[in-house]
Amino acid sequence: MTCQSGQNDILPNARRPPFLQGGETAPGPANDETDPVLDAAILERWRIEGRARITSHWSELEELVAAVATLIDRKRYAQAAVAAQVAANHAVLWHPGLFAHADLEQLLRRLGEAALPFSGGAKRQDRKAGPMSVLHVATELVEIGGHTRMVARWIRHDAGNVHSLALTRQHMLVPERLRGPIGAGGGRIHRLNEKPGGLLSWARALQRLMAGADLVVLHVHSMDIVPFLALAGLERPPPVTLVNHADHLFFVGVDFVDQVIHTRRSGLRLSADRRGVAPERNVLLPLCLEPAARSRSRAEAKRELGLSPDCTVILTIARALKFRPVDGRTFADTLVPVLRQNPGARFIAVGPGGKVDWSAAQALVPGQIEVIAETPDTGLYLEAADIYVDSFPFVSITSLFEAGLHGLPLVSHNPFGRQCAIMGADSPGLDATILRARSPDDFSAILGRLVRDPHFRRLKGEETRSEIEAVNMGENWRGALLQTYEKVLSGRGPRNRIAERRPRFDDIDLFIPFVYGPSGRGATAASRMVIDVELVMKAAPLRWRLYTLAQLARRGHLHLLHSPVWRLLVPEWLGTRIRDLLPRGEHERGHGR
Repeated sequence: MTCQSGQNDILPNARRPPFLQGGETAPGPANDETDPVLDAAILERWRIEGRARITSHWSELEELVAAVATLIDRKRYAQAAVAAQVAANHAVLWHPGLFAHADLEQLLRRLGEAALPFSGGAKRQDRKAGPMSVLHVATELVEIGGHTRMVARWIRHDAGNVHSLALTRQHMLVPERLRGPIGAGGGRIHRLNEKPGGLLSWARALQRLMAGADLVVLHVHSMDIVPFLALAGLERPPPVTLVNHADHLFFVGVDFVDQVIHTRRSGLRLSADRRGVAPERNVLLPLCLEPAARSRSRAEAKRELGLSPDCTVILTIARALKFRPVDGRTFADTLVPVLRQNPGARFIAVGPGGKVDWSAAQALVPGQIEVIAETPDTGLYLEAADIYVDSFPFVSITSLFEAGLHGLPLVSHNPFGRQCAIMGADSPGLDATILRARSPDDFSAILGRLVRDPHFRRLKGEETRSEIEAVNMGENWRGALLQTYEKVLSGRGPRNRIAERRPRFDDIDLFIPFVYGPSGRGATAASRMVIDVELVMKAAPLRWRLYTLAQLARRGHLHLLHSPVWRLLVPEWLGTRIRDLLPRGEHERGHGR
C-alpha cells in the first residue's frame, strides 16, 4: 500500500518475503503425529498449498502494516485508522502464519496516543467499596449464536455489579436478551456507530465510557481495532480483560489487555504458545450456563415433528457456515454409513437449511436426513433428540452445551491431528464426558453404538448433564468469575510479549486457510484486498471512499465487490439509523454493509 495524491492505495505490489528469497517454497514435511484420517493425501496437499497461501498472506499483511506507519508519520490519522483496520481484517480473514502481530499493535498504540490523547478518568485506587461498574465492549451482537448468550448470561448472573454495554459496529437492533438484564441492573447500552463519524470518533466516544468504568471486558471481533485505539490514548486506562471467543483466529489487542479469558484449554495453550500472553494473564473461565427446562417428553416432541416415537434422532445445530464442505465432502456424507446400517435413525441438522447442498447424501438414505434453516427456537428439536453430534468442520461449543443440558450424549469429530486441538471441541464442563472421534471410522463406530444401545446413550447423557451443571452453573461459576475479577484487578505479573515476527508453518497454520478461510472468495491478492477494504469502507472518510472506489474502477476490480457501489457511499452511521426506523423483520432483511 503506497500513498498517491494525498490518499492511500489499496492494492499491494507483489514481493517475495525475505526469508524465502533465493529459493522456491518447499512443501512442509508430513507430521508423524497426524492421525491418518481425512485421507492422508488431502492433508498433505493442504500442507503444500497452505504453505504457499500463508506466504502470500504474510507478505500482503506486511505491506498493509507498513502503510499504516507511513500514514501515522504523515499525521493522516483518520486514514491511518482505516489502513490499520484493513490490515487487521486481512490478518483475520487470510491466516498469515501468526496469531498476533507486534508491529501492528505498536502502530495502534502510536496512533491512539497521537490522535486520541485523553487525560480524564479516576484513579483506580480511589474506587470505593461496593458494586463495580463493568463496561462490556462488543463489536456486534445478534440474536442467533452463542456469543450474545454468553454476554447476557454473564450480566444476569453477576447481578452484584452494574453492567453496561458499548457496541462499536452494531448494524442490527440490539437483542432483547441483552436489553433486559442490562436495564434491570441499572446499566446502559451505547451504540457507538449510530453517531456521525468513523473509527476515530467512535474510539473517542468509547474512551469516555472506559474512563468511568472500574473494569472493561472486551467481547469484540478479532479484527476490531476501535477499543485498542481508545485504550492507547487513555492516560489512566482501567483494568481490561479480553474474552477470547474466537480462539482459533488471529486477534488484535494482546499488547493492550491485562488479562485474556479463555473458555477452552486449547485456546489458552495457543495464546501462551503463539500469541505471547503471559501465564499470569492467561486464565480459564467456564462458560456461564442455565438449566434446560423440558416442556414435553421426547416422544411428544418427536410426534410434533412428524416422527415415530420409536425412531432414534441424531441432531446437530449450528449456523450454515460451520458445515462447509471439506475438499468436496459434506458433513452429511460422514453420517451415511451409520444411517444405512440403522434405517430407524433420523438425522436432523438445524441451521444449514437453504444454504448447503446435501442432496447427494440425502439420496443415498431417502427420508433419513432433514435439513432445517437457522432459527433461534431450537427447543423442540433438542427435546426430540436422542444423540447430539457437533457441527463439522467448525465446532459449535454453545450448541454442545445446550444439547448436554438436555441430557444428550455428545459426539465430536476432529480428524486434523494432535497439533490441531484448537480445531476440535473442548471446554470445562464438556471435557470429562464428550465422545471424541479421531477418524471417520471412529466417528461411525461411536455413533453406531449410541444408536443401537439406548442404555449407553442414556447413561452418557446423564453423565454429561451432571458434569455441566456442576462446572458451569450457580456458585461454582460465580466463584470462578470472582477469582477472574480478583486476578485482573490485582494487576500483577509480566506484560504480554508477542515474540513471533515471521510466519510459522505448523499443521494448525497450514490447515486454517482450508477450514476457516472465507469460502469461495479471495483466490487472488486483488480479491483479498477488495474484501479487506470493503469491510471498513462505510466507516472511512468520504474522500477516502471516493478515491478507493476510483482506484478499483481504474484497475477493473469493481466486480470483486460484494456490495453495490451506491451502498458503500452511504456512511455506516447513517445506514444504522435508517435501519433502526424499519420494522424488525424489514430491518433484518435490509441488513447489509
